[in-house]
Amino acid sequence: MRSLAFFLAILTLAAGCVLEDKPVIPEDGGVEAGPCGICEFATPVCNDDLQCVECTAEEDSFCTDQSLVCKTGAFECVECNASSDCNDPSAARCDPEQNECGGCESEADCIGIEGLPVCDNRTCVQCTPATEGVDCGGTSCDPLTRECTETTVGSRGTCEECVADSECGEGGSPSEAHRCVEMFYPVGERFPDGETGFCLKVFAPGECAQPYAIRISDRESLSGDPLESYCGINETLATCPTVRALKNNETCLGGDDGECPETGLCENVGGLPNRCTYRCASVVECLENDPDGRPGSTCGRSGSGSTDYCGG
Repeated sequence: MRSLAFFLAILTLAAGCVLEDKPVIPEDGGVEAGPCGICEFATPVCNDDLQCVECTAEEDSFCTDQSLVCKTGAFECVECNASSDCNDPSAARCDPEQNECGGCESEADCIGIEGLPVCDNRTCVQCTPATEGVDCGGTSCDPLTRECTETTVGSRGTCEECVADSECGEGGSPSEAHRCVEMFYPVGERFPDGETGFCLKVFAPGECAQPYAIRISDRESLSGDPLESYCGINETLATCPTVRALKNNETCLGGDDGECPETGLCENVGGLPNRCTYRCASVVECLENDPDGRPGSTCGRSGSGSTDYCGG
């Protein structure tokens, strides 16, 4: 007769087999994963080795749902496998060891960033002042935004607004002797804003002609050229728009200063009524006297006025 112990042993083995056949369900639940049974939510895919993992080459939806990609050798979700997986201009390069996107190191890293082919300071941008000839098709590259503008290179004359050195020229052609320089009015306050400059000629002895005969010293151009001196205007009394208004013989038919650019005056200029002009401290700040007696070539006052202005 078989012993009671023998039958109990048989029952124990049978119960163990039943338990082994049951899938083990994680405490927090899980997902059906084929041959693996039920896998945890954090590793919902069954690989060929019957392991619960984050992803495989055939099943990577767990990664794509998180905007990640599958590193198939490790069966895990990562930020990138190649730079083509990185689409942020400031993080366009894939670190092959960390599988993380970071700042670009060359133009090759920017290939996948549409419209931003240039790597500049670890960021993919549209252009730089050095590449505008290739990237901007004849217009300038704004050195602040690193974007192509709508301004043709060489199209801005002396004392005209600009954002890049290459916009400044003579006769419609770029001029290396002119640069885009920040200007100030009133004293210490950038004019007209923090992004715009004016085209001025680099200072050289004997080459600063009226009305740009005031030397402006130690100023960097907007494109980042080193400190230079420039042939400019008296910024304490006038702005470039008012100087150009006088040169262009602009009128203020209503007789009001507000009809002229900022810092402008509406006065009689050389006997001509209602002309836009500006305050002056010396004749060199006014127009050249060519031809002789040219309106606006003097610095004085008209009638009972107390302010000296060009043409007064």
